Amino acid sequence: MIDAHVHLEKGEYTVEWIEQFIDAAIKREIDEIFFLEHTHIFKECAPLYDEMSAYNEYQKNWYQKKWEQARPIGEYIDYIEKIKRLDFPICLKFGLEVCYSPEHESDIAQIKQLYSFDFLTGSIHFIDGWAFSHLRQRWEKKDYDIDKLYERYYALMLSLINSGLFSGAAHPQSLQCYGAYPQKDYRHIYLQLAQALCENGMYIEENSGLAINYGDRQLGMNLDMLECMVKCGVPVYTASDAHLPANVGLYIKEMDGLIRSAAVRAGGVQRSGGIAGLPYIG
Repeated sequence: MIDAHVHLEKGEYTVEWIEQFIDAAIKREIDEIFFLEHTHIFKECAPLYDEMSAYNEYQKNWYQKKWEQARPIGEYIDYIEKIKRLDFPICLKFGLEVCYSPEHESDIAQIKQLYSFDFLTGSIHFIDGWAFSHLRQRWEKKDYDIDKLYERYYALMLSLINSGLFSGAAHPQSLQCYGAYPQKDYRHIYLQLAQALCENGMYIEENSGLAINYGDRQLGMNLDMLECMVKCGVPVYTASDAHLPANVGLYIKEMDGLIRSAAVRAGGVQRSGGIAGLPYIG
């Protein structure tokens, strides 16, 4: 099994720190981990946060604190090179989780060109500058037009996929972090997203991060989205979004079961592909 979304940033870049994640993964029968770091922790990625910083005072202060603690991306590159010289009992890959917005495709392309990673995962954390998933900036679904929010959210996701910049798309259900679930039938959009993922050779995450960090009652994608992904043959990689060793592999088995069930309902077979090349249904 695979955990395709694990962060190291809460600890020091040491062998001992990554070994804690690997030990936890082995206990949960995970045999491959994608380690990735948020772009907001690196000084070189500051331009990606111009609009979100200008959106309101809270977001400005949030990013200012991140900037003050930011590290050079070279520290991460050096750490990756060090870890790759060592032997571990499971497969490790290293990349970035990039905060995507259409205005910064050229900045992201430059990052991709300058630094060599195993993969880049694109995330929608902002809607036109609004950081919708911050725990200290909670919002109520009654205060928004949810249909319009989702239409914009999925449009940004499609732009992310078609940018040609990424290996995968992270946690596609993030907008429901405070219980704002899709209210309409979006299967036509899910199929459009799935087809774009296939055309661009990308995977999508079945991610348990909202269940772990926000108490979301839904595990991973909604069933319509998941079924569309499987039906179109998009590689679906299970991911915990762990920031601590204790969360590595959490709910991976359960999500693997959801993927298998979706494949049965779709009357198809989940293809192998993407980076890991691991079939979920054989």
